[in-house]
Amino acid sequence: MPEEIDGAKIIKRTCPGSFGYVEWESGEEKEIKVLAICNYDDQEECYLFACDEQFNVLGDTLHASINEAMEAALQLYEQEKIEWL
Repeated sequence: MPEEIDGAKIIKRTCPGSFGYVEWESGEEKEIKVLAICNYDDQEECYLFACDEQFNVLGDTLHASINEAMEAALQLYEQEKIEWL
């Protein structure tokens, strides 16, 4: 498992699963397999990254806190519960 994604330190991540798909303008679809909450330089704000199985970022959202990112993940990825590591 990587310790960073795009230069941001991983704070929490999920086990591989299925969190939906990203569709590119070309029509290609990529499955979101891992979610990760990360931050840059120990800032309070953090990013919720949607990643493929190799932790390549497919999309991200910025949040004021870890808890806000965790709550957003439930709504954005239509999950009742997400187990974070």
